[in-house]
Amino acid sequence: MVSFSFAQEAKTEIYLKYGATNEGKRQDSAMQKFRDNRLGVFIHWGLYAIPGGEWNGKVYAGAAEWLKSWAKVPSNEWMQLMSQWNPTKFDAKKWAVMAKEMGAKYVKITTKHHEGFCLWPSKYSKYTVASTPYKRDLLGEMVKAYNEEGIDVHFYFSVMDWSNSDYRYDIKSQEDSIAFSRFLEFTDNQLKELAARYPTVKDFWFDGTWDASIKKNGWWTAHAEQMLKELLPGVTINSRLRADDKGKRHFDSNGRLMGDYESGYERRLPDPVQDLKVTQWDWEACMTVPRTNGDITKIGR
Repeated sequence: MVSFSFAQEAKTEIYLKYGATNEGKRQDSAMQKFRDNRLGVFIHWGLYAIPGGEWNGKVYAGAAEWLKSWAKVPSNEWMQLMSQWNPTKFDAKKWAVMAKEMGAKYVKITTKHHEGFCLWPSKYSKYTVASTPYKRDLLGEMVKAYNEEGIDVHFYFSVMDWSNSDYRYDIKSQEDSIAFSRFLEFTDNQLKELAARYPTVKDFWFDGTWDASIKKNGWWTAHAEQMLKELLPGVTINSRLRADDKGKRHFDSNGRLMGDYESGYERRLPDPVQDLKVTQWDWEACMTVPRTNGDITKIGR
């Protein structure tokens, strides 16, 4: 019989001020409700639903919410689409009933995608439903309708905002730093506004957080998570928001999940062999159905 022995070096814990905030899985009732919901509907709806995937006669393959970027449309030109925003046949109640009939227990709604157009009348931006022919608070109507059907409402929120001149993809100068500080204050104000206007929201699902500017400001991602959890006890936050002191995203430099659940999966389910570690944390998979005009996505755990 041959025996082998290996010396295993102890892993050194890295000190992090803005790393993971949870020790293991959250076990409170709000998080358990998040797990039990299982199946949800993810609704993408913004100005990009008007042109779909076409701009100036050219069709761009892929998700329409990226059309502005792909077609290199200036923000002032893109935002003129607001004059066409008038979904007179929209019926939040019908949408909510349909979701209930399909078995959905929660819905994620794009409050604001990368383009910067807000589905609620934000007082911090001129690019909102209030400045369109439709005028009505679409987000508020959906929150009310889905809640009345017993469906939890989650908010998608893009931190990256192409409409805001203070947004920076990277911080390379003092001027960039000053502008981005203003942008983070603007973002704080919009998040606090959403929490105050719609206190029944159960989850914030962040996106647009991969740029170097966010990675260099991990403190802010930790601050935003804490701020929302203080304003809305029990609220859940996805891993896409977070960056640690060293710019690591989703999982901190010690390998711990940041946020309450991993939202790194897109258009796939965890592999039963490669992703065995997902049993150590909560996760959510986004399975996009179409990749074009105003796509609707099924999501679940």
